[in-house]
Amino acid sequence: MAPVFKVFKPAVDFLLTFLLWVYFMFGYLLVYIPFLILFSPFIGDRETLFQMMNHYFYRIFFRGLRALAPGLSITVGDEVKKIRSSVVISNHGSYLDPILLISLFPRHKTIVKGVFFKIPIMSWVMKSGGYIPYIRSGEFNNYLEESLKNIARFMDKGGNLFIFPEGRRSRNGSLGNFQKGAFTIARKYKAPLQMIYIHNTRRLFPPGKIFFNSCIENTISVEKLSTIQPGSMTVREMREKAVKIYKKRMEKDN
Repeated sequence: MAPVFKVFKPAVDFLLTFLLWVYFMFGYLLVYIPFLILFSPFIGDRETLFQMMNHYFYRIFFRGLRALAPGLSITVGDEVKKIRSSVVISNHGSYLDPILLISLFPRHKTIVKGVFFKIPIMSWVMKSGGYIPYIRSGEFNNYLEESLKNIARFMDKGGNLFIFPEGRRSRNGSLGNFQKGAFTIARKYKAPLQMIYIHNTRRLFPPGKIFFNSCIENTISVEKLSTIQPGSMTVREMREKAVKIYKKRMEKDN
């Protein structure tokens, strides 16, 4: 990294973070949501429209990130780009991970915290995109059940459901405990379970930090590790196999 970037790193980090937040906030408020409100009544498949807009919105986000962050490169394996009609799981080290996956999969769904479904405009956006609320009990149970009923049809049409089985970001980069939800869904709907590995997003935007760590040489990579075909495997067997594969891959980074 050029010395000039090291000297002005705090200023560059602040400027990059500011510009990305401007794109994110004003893009949503002035372009994204108004477009959905104006045109969605005339479009039958609102869910597909939402997902495609989200996909391209974040593709532009990451293109801008690569252009603005000195020393950053992003590589995505060809096998990842070809994933369709699957339940996709991944490790989770940064807030960038879910939007990175959205930028890779044109037809996508994911599970988000139920609290977002309590915010009026956000709730409408989430439901329009077919996102699934994560709740243990309460007012969104019916919507959760209805969303899962449509998963099979969604994946039959090439859509991917991606889930972070750890449930939250890893603060230290280690692998957290895998919850069983993704494996239960894959087994119930006989969908292939695709395991992908995201590396180095946490170096760019670490947990607990406000600003992007932009002035470093960094390569973010997304690779496919393996595929589990549920078959006769139990949920527990699938989860244990996935954990072993992820731990083996993470040993290479330590």
